[in-house]
Amino acid sequence: MTSESKRGRVQPPDLDDRTWQDLSAQMRALRTSYAPQWTDDRPSDIGITLIELFAWLGEGLIYRLNQVPEKNYIAFLNLMGITRDPATPAATHLSFGAKGPASVHVPAGTQAHTLPEEGEAPVVFETDEDVTVLPTSLTTALLLTPDPDDDSRLVYDDVSADLVGSGTGRRLIPVPPGLTTLLCLGFEQAVEGEITLRPRLFRPAPDAPAGSTTWAASVPDEQPGDWPELGPAGTTNGMHDRPVAIPVPQSWAAQNPAEDWGDASPAPGSAAFDQARFWIGLRIGNPSEDPLEIGLTRVLFNAAPAHTALTIRSPEMLGESDGEPFQTFALRHHPLYRGPDAKAPYAHVEIQVGQGTPPTWETWQQTPELLPGPGKVYRLNPVTGEIGFGSHDERHSNGHGSIPPLGGLIRARAYRHVASGAAGNVSPARIVVIGTAPDGTVPGGLDVTNPTAANDGSDEEPIEDTLRRAPEQLKIRERAVTADDYVYLAREATSDVRISACLAPHPPRGTPWTFGGIDRAPGNVSVIVVPDQGVAVSRPEPPPELIDTVRAYLDERRDLTVRLFVLGPRYLPIVAKVSVVVWREAALAGVDTEEVKAEVVRKITAFLHPTRGGPAGQGWEVGEHVFSSDLFRAVMPPDDVGYIEQITVAAGPHDPDSRPFAPAAPGASVQVADYELVCADVPDVSVRQSTS
Repeated sequence: MTSESKRGRVQPPDLDDRTWQDLSAQMRALRTSYAPQWTDDRPSDIGITLIELFAWLGEGLIYRLNQVPEKNYIAFLNLMGITRDPATPAATHLSFGAKGPASVHVPAGTQAHTLPEEGEAPVVFETDEDVTVLPTSLTTALLLTPDPDDDSRLVYDDVSADLVGSGTGRRLIPVPPGLTTLLCLGFEQAVEGEITLRPRLFRPAPDAPAGSTTWAASVPDEQPGDWPELGPAGTTNGMHDRPVAIPVPQSWAAQNPAEDWGDASPAPGSAAFDQARFWIGLRIGNPSEDPLEIGLTRVLFNAAPAHTALTIRSPEMLGESDGEPFQTFALRHHPLYRGPDAKAPYAHVEIQVGQGTPPTWETWQQTPELLPGPGKVYRLNPVTGEIGFGSHDERHSNGHGSIPPLGGLIRARAYRHVASGAAGNVSPARIVVIGTAPDGTVPGGLDVTNPTAANDGSDEEPIEDTLRRAPEQLKIRERAVTADDYVYLAREATSDVRISACLAPHPPRGTPWTFGGIDRAPGNVSVIVVPDQGVAVSRPEPPPELIDTVRAYLDERRDLTVRLFVLGPRYLPIVAKVSVVVWREAALAGVDTEEVKAEVVRKITAFLHPTRGGPAGQGWEVGEHVFSSDLFRAVMPPDDVGYIEQITVAAGPHDPDSRPFAPAAPGASVQVADYELVCADVPDVSVRQSTS
């Protein structure tokens, strides 16, 4: 008898995959907790018989549960409050320019949009923060580093194309041990008061060492190394994407590097910069004995973060109370924007109840649960945009949460909703039209653009993905107990997390593990998170605000006795050694061995990329081992070009005391510790032509 084909059929997921053996084993394991005196495991024991009976009954119930049709399954998920993840807004930064000689204040909530295209509406963004647009421009960035031959002198590179304006971004800034690197930012005109800058990192400094940061400004007759310091001081780990207000000195003066910087000269291969600028310097010091390298993507000026999430411009009437319990009113726009505050992500929603003529409006409070007794509160469903009131009846003193008075008007005075999902992921310099401010007026005397591409916008989750994740969400129910719970919830905290892992406490055997700077003592739970920062970033590091977001989200869901740590990855570089032989016929046909070598190197780098590589091309898991057989399949040349003669993998340069494994020679695999994530080291590739 042949089994029925499942091709083309919708296979409902199993809500519970436990078998009779699983249920029986679980009940047997509970005896040590509830009945330690019960030690008879023979099948003739009446207790064992009852366990097997209830396991059989439970297996039957699980089987019937797993046969629930998909439509009923979806209805069941709706009943349990599990819905499709809503669309998420795209994010970018808007950079403003003042057309006149005066500063212009741009309040949070100011909108800007792209030019409309045929058949499509413009994509609208809204700023998240206030910004005062100063009448000057940041045009130049020079990176001053100690001269390798004489660290008492400085050499500079022009990195303007990477870090300012519409630059390409991503510049690694090295800071030698015990020395200082200076990033000089040049402005066209002087201004008074404060200049607010927003440095953005793609590779923060590791936990140790972390560089110290101070700010300085050019003054007459002083070399860059002697510029006076300005506030505020800090560390490299604390400056990512945070506005820094720098007080400008009265003696701020323009300097021409080619004429005024006698202690600094162009780096070999770089041209001299011979234009006068007003300079603000970012000093990055490395007080440790280890090299320090941070990745800076750009420095934003006159800029504010923005999302495709819009705030209503006028109060929205929702309806009138009929005095009945559990009334529900729907907002016109949804889903709602989830703010960065993990404790109050929907604080922007303001619901009011009005009475009288004209109505006197009173703001009611948002609450996660309607508690017994009276209370001017409501519940919010951010996905469907529904506002739900309670059932407390003053006449009978029962119910949960107050009912709005009969005839009372319900309105939303303010809320912010997601206007565009994936459509908001526009390329740089697309947002060029100023929209309205929160008061409905259009700010004048301004230009606007987006120096960086918008990203992170996504549409509503496909129903198939909801069905796949529902069993795990039903099991976890917003509680972090097991290691799998922490892994799942870390990715639920923000869509920026591509890889997550939970390191449970190590069994107490003498001194706890501290490899990789991670304390695995009992009671400690360490969660590793890794963002996806694109193919160009070979070792992505989570920025500080991502760490803070995940920590805040998990902190509300963890066990009270757990000491929680959220960390970036501990990378293990992998050196791949590959020898390739090119067929003689292929070489005669024009195949270049250098091109073959470059292609193999590219494939190795792509295979070992932490978030884009791996055997399946979906990224590596923390602690996943590396096998040369997987690498072989990823880098093998076409059959008509050649073949792989030899291939080995090995752990790259690292401190031998930082790993729990003894050093191993290159071979067929690399054993990876449970806290390590692989990345690519410089591959060793050789290509030769076949002699036969």
